[in-house]
Amino acid sequence: MDRLKPLISLSLGLITLSANLTFAAEFKPGEVIVKYKEGVSRPRIQMNQFYDSLGVKKIHRFSSTMKGFEHLIFDENLKVQDAITEIQKNPLVEYAQPNYILRISPVRTIGDDNPPGAPALPCIPGMDLPNCNPKLCLLPGVQFPPGCEDWGGGGGGGGNPPPGGGGGGGGNPPPANRPALQPAPAEVNPPVADPDLAKAWGLEKIGAQQAWTTYKGNKDFIVADIDTGIDYNHEDLAFNVWRNPNPTQNDVVGFDFIHNDGLPFDDNEHGTHTAGTIGAVGGNGKAISGVTQRVSIMSLKFLSGEGSGTTTDAIRSIDYAIEHGAKVLSNSWGGQGDDDNKALYSAIERAKVKDVLFVAAAGNDGADNDNASHASYPAAFDNDNLLSVAATDQNDRMAFFSNYGKKTTHVAAPGVNVYSTTPGNKYASLSGTSMAAPHVSGAAALIWSKNPTWNYKKVKEVLMQTVDQLPSLKGKVATEGRINVSKALQAR
Repeated sequence: MDRLKPLISLSLGLITLSANLTFAAEFKPGEVIVKYKEGVSRPRIQMNQFYDSLGVKKIHRFSSTMKGFEHLIFDENLKVQDAITEIQKNPLVEYAQPNYILRISPVRTIGDDNPPGAPALPCIPGMDLPNCNPKLCLLPGVQFPPGCEDWGGGGGGGGNPPPGGGGGGGGNPPPANRPALQPAPAEVNPPVADPDLAKAWGLEKIGAQQAWTTYKGNKDFIVADIDTGIDYNHEDLAFNVWRNPNPTQNDVVGFDFIHNDGLPFDDNEHGTHTAGTIGAVGGNGKAISGVTQRVSIMSLKFLSGEGSGTTTDAIRSIDYAIEHGAKVLSNSWGGQGDDDNKALYSAIERAKVKDVLFVAAAGNDGADNDNASHASYPAAFDNDNLLSVAATDQNDRMAFFSNYGKKTTHVAAPGVNVYSTTPGNKYASLSGTSMAAPHVSGAAALIWSKNPTWNYKKVKEVLMQTVDQLPSLKGKVATEGRINVSKALQAR
């Protein structure tokens, strides 16, 4: 971290610059999400005429929980806004919107745990940063200077794909090298100490180790990790990976909405990393533990190896999780400037109706999410069941890259140099609010599984009321504090 101090100091000044930028939302060319009005009749003949008049090439309808929504695909030469203007002339339509792009943006920081070839830091004029990259943006997620390459993206290739890219929509050919799902391993009993637990410094900061003396979690409780997939065979995850009791699409451990099949393998590293923080197996003699040592982690892949995905696939992931019994949804992704993503907002509302907590990373733009012009969504939405998470470091400071918001950001959690699982039975340190959010997801799983009669409101309330308040979070986060799972576990 000492090598990062000059960059941190400069970046704190650059946050003012980023806060004054207005971020343009990205979306898939030639794709629109349509919400039809409730209770209106839509005869097939009339709808076919509607589609023909617009030049619709494909129609994807959502599941029963999203009745009245459609995903329409046009020729990419048709401007999305022109299509929306025409669609909204139809009296059957409540609204139409672009199919917004959503992204991960972990911040790779220098550390001994980073593998060779990991992305360097950006070069700062007047500062001697070894092995820096002059092409990288000065702040993750902020395109400054113009034409720079984003330095998020983890191990799946680093930077963001071109605007409008990413996302699967289902049906893309799956990679040939995805490993087959192996049988779930047996539980290690009696428990064996995890040798690298001290490297996961955030666990002590949030009181997890103290909490485990009274309760370690429950395998019957399901957390959905909605991300780039996970390494479902990882030595420190496999025992805690969800197993579908009634698979219908070979969806034994979850689903891959990029490739439209039941093998959601992580071709980035982001999803495996977040899953490890939620629930790496505790007491199995392997490396580390997650915040909850016993849990079932459902893997839902809607983000590509490059770290991007579409709103439609995010919604399908949310609906799958709801329909298959997940109570906590962990979401370390977002999009800038797409505050009118009503379809995503509606999906989170449907999760609320099913008593599901939606945990969201605040974003890594060093920006105020209370300001809609440059906020990160879904973190800045006002859904009652949404819990937005900022990032703190080992010295109890808010991370320089972390988004914040006195109204829209609820709690903080460790998010700098977080050590966790990566594909291939490996481990690495990553930074970002992406790493903070799964600490909260794991904490929610731990306290909710111990108190199964609680609802999402109670879980959210307890996590917010039992924080450790930090001076660095004053005026930045609603609670002005970092979660404390030990205190939360004692709440009644």
